[in-house]
Amino acid sequence: MVIKIIYLIRHGRPEMPGDGTYCIGRGSDPPLSSEGRKQAQALARCFEGLHFNKIYCSTLRRSRETAELLAAGRWPICQHEGLREISVGLWEGLPFDEIRAKYPEIYAARGEDWSVIPPGGESLTEAAGRMEAAIKEIAALPETTNHILAVTHDGAIRGLLWKIMKPDTKKDRMIRQPYGSITLLKYANGRLSVAAVGKLPEDYPSDEEIEQLWDSCETPENVRDHCRAVCDEAMEICTKLKEAGVTLSQEQLRAASLLHDMCRTNGKEHPKNAAKLLRERGYLRVARIVELHHGEERGLGLKDEVIDEAQVLYLADKRIQGIKKVTVEERFQTSLEKCTTKEAKQRHNARYREAKYIEAKINKRLNNILEKTLKETNRRRLNEADQNGRSSRTSALS
Repeated sequence: MVIKIIYLIRHGRPEMPGDGTYCIGRGSDPPLSSEGRKQAQALARCFEGLHFNKIYCSTLRRSRETAELLAAGRWPICQHEGLREISVGLWEGLPFDEIRAKYPEIYAARGEDWSVIPPGGESLTEAAGRMEAAIKEIAALPETTNHILAVTHDGAIRGLLWKIMKPDTKKDRMIRQPYGSITLLKYANGRLSVAAVGKLPEDYPSDEEIEQLWDSCETPENVRDHCRAVCDEAMEICTKLKEAGVTLSQEQLRAASLLHDMCRTNGKEHPKNAAKLLRERGYLRVARIVELHHGEERGLGLKDEVIDEAQVLYLADKRIQGIKKVTVEERFQTSLEKCTTKEAKQRHNARYREAKYIEAKINKRLNNILEKTLKETNRRRLNEADQNGRSSRTSALS
């Protein structure tokens, strides 16, 4: 059975009048704000390592601009009218306080019954049907890959989620997608199911989720201990880099370190399998960090001076053997003994070079800050000595 993963993106924040507390449906077409553009750019990193034949978006400007920034020239853009925001009719552009004052009964009823239609507009039930038809049409296209990316809108996504999940409408406030968030659906045998709702690029699994993932993957206790040891090493590197002016996501790095070997019993494919599980929960950045911990020169970005979470995890993992801290040389000398073919030795040597390159790059950054600190300390001591000398001479003259 082929399962397709559908990533529904809520566009970035648009330019809004005043404080933004206005009802904006498909009748308004504002561009992205500067904040919204940053949100779209942050989303672009979430999809590194994935392939789409194109990105789908609605015909509204805020959706198109988000798609263009997200694609960053990697994939073509295809507009689909079925992905448009819900129509709010006469409520379009009005402050919510004014809507509540003018239409108190309809506004209150719409919060309880999603079949209620704003004057001249569209109900959430109708929007859900339109969205479902559009998503299934796209998913059924023969040219689509197993990963589908569509940039759409809050009301349209909420309507679809309501149709699929059938929640208590009184608890609808739980179904929210912040600007620039990701909702994951699965499509198989003509049916849609919900995998994750409203995840942001900076999100990461909680400690409870980490334990759940370990248990669901039946991760052996010795592997869990290894992951904890790798995590400690990664956090130590991260702390030193922070002092050197390199800011990383400590939370995402910690989660990735603890989960990088959760599928270790799956053999050589365990990084990809672990990344797949994390993506299905909406943790796309953490998934990519985990996916790269066995090395992939192009993905690790070894050709530039940037240091990121994937590189830190890669190095930390190569400094831990079991639960013992070792040098990179010691770790690779031990693993070399397990390589019995020429191809295996070549891959082994390539990973060793990657580890040493990352180690040298990090050490260079740390040494630079150390040298700067030493120079500042020496300069301060010289100034203090000079001031003390002047004070002594002044005392002698008096």
